[in-house]
Amino acid sequence: MGGNYKSSGVDIDKADIIKEKIKEIARHTYKSFVLEGVGPFSAVLKLKGNILLATSDGVGTKTLLAVKYGRIKTLGYDLVAMNVNDILAMHGKPLFFLDYIGVSSLDEKVDIIQILEGIAEACREADCSLVGGETAQMPGFYSEGAIELVGFCVGTAKKNALPKINKVKPGDIILAFPSQGIHSNGFSLIRKLISDGKIDPQKQIRGKSIIELLLTPTKIYVSEFFQLVKLYSFPKVSAHITGGGIPGNLGRVIPPSLTALIDKEKILQIQEKFSFGIFSYISDFVSEDEMFKVFNMGVGFLMVYPRKVGEKILSDRKVQVFEVGFIKEAKDGRRVTIV
Repeated sequence: MGGNYKSSGVDIDKADIIKEKIKEIARHTYKSFVLEGVGPFSAVLKLKGNILLATSDGVGTKTLLAVKYGRIKTLGYDLVAMNVNDILAMHGKPLFFLDYIGVSSLDEKVDIIQILEGIAEACREADCSLVGGETAQMPGFYSEGAIELVGFCVGTAKKNALPKINKVKPGDIILAFPSQGIHSNGFSLIRKLISDGKIDPQKQIRGKSIIELLLTPTKIYVSEFFQLVKLYSFPKVSAHITGGGIPGNLGRVIPPSLTALIDKEKILQIQEKFSFGIFSYISDFVSEDEMFKVFNMGVGFLMVYPRKVGEKILSDRKVQVFEVGFIKEAKDGRRVTIV
């Protein structure tokens, strides 16, 4: 079909190899207070009895489209969302947030205030404090009109609430919060499809333009997640579905002897209901396997619950959550199986 992430300049397989090397390099810097370092969705630190979670993430090349089409405020929201959702995947509450904004010059069309307003709005949504950051003017380093966004978030969690991978068992149910479309991953491929003339940013789908759908901000799941926890319990494990899609992220919290069996039809039903057909549109140019490898496919956050608890959550309908699969034994070593 011609469209794949590697051809656009992003090699996920090579990135995974580098990640493993980073884990080993970082391990030699750990102090006694580091419970989990590089590898999970966030670092896990313990200081004087308190569990702290720390994470850093950015918005990536989504910034290029947002600047081009004058929608940069949403980037600030994306920046916070990418970080607080990772804290959430470790079952923690975001505590405070810092940002790094790099530009060539402040005398450009990039309105830093708009971005900061988006950051502040998202922090309020995530119930965390924006406590600082850095705005760097680097002419000659950043090209004119370019912008780099990086966020840093610290959260807190109770030790008994942390994900328990060893508790995941066959029969456990997998629940999903819907995404708001693409979120903040896969944009190198999106931009390549646009430059190749395959995706038309101005095309209308269900009353919305493609560019509007592409730049819809990443959903923040803090409120829904803790509503679920308050009504029922913490999940056994959770996964924020970002780069690498469902296999690359859910697979990080599945034990080696098991697989998460994902029902493709249920995934497609969720994305059609909540993502305005954007995934279906892109799939005209990208193979299905590549779609699942690159994008969230309509589900931004997944949780594994004991079956009885999961069925009660679904029957009560107090929180908007959907069943997408279950856990079963596996002999082929695949942590995630999409059928």
